[in-house]
Amino acid sequence: MRPAPVWRGEGSAVSEGPNAEAARRILAALSAGEIDAFSELLDPEVEIHTQRGVRHGREEATRWARSKFEHLERRYEIEEMHEAADTVVALARVQYVWRESGQVGDEWLLGIALHFKDGRLLRWRVYDHPMEALEELEA
Repeated sequence: MRPAPVWRGEGSAVSEGPNAEAARRILAALSAGEIDAFSELLDPEVEIHTQRGVRHGREEATRWARSKFEHLERRYEIEEMHEAADTVVALARVQYVWRESGQVGDEWLLGIALHFKDGRLLRWRVYDHPMEALEELEA
């Protein structure tokens, strides 16, 4: 997999466990458009929960990851990452970057809860209010 544009904010709290590493690889693959690398990190029963609904299984998750905008790329900038058991919560800036200029067109902070099973992504859930995602660590 080629290097991907996933960054950490200065002074960020970043977990270093095995699932945190898998979460970083997932966000890096999505940011770089490396859909095959993303798909390899998925459990066959994966669920992707977004504001637009739920995708079930590797095929639907891969189709979701392939969705693109004509002139924009989606990137994730990790601000903080927390890990407890099989759950990782990333507080990240999602950025939509103009392909032609490389300038950030829009960005916002969100929370992403990633649940793992045997090192593979089992569930992805996005939270518009990032701190709500941290509650997943207590479940």
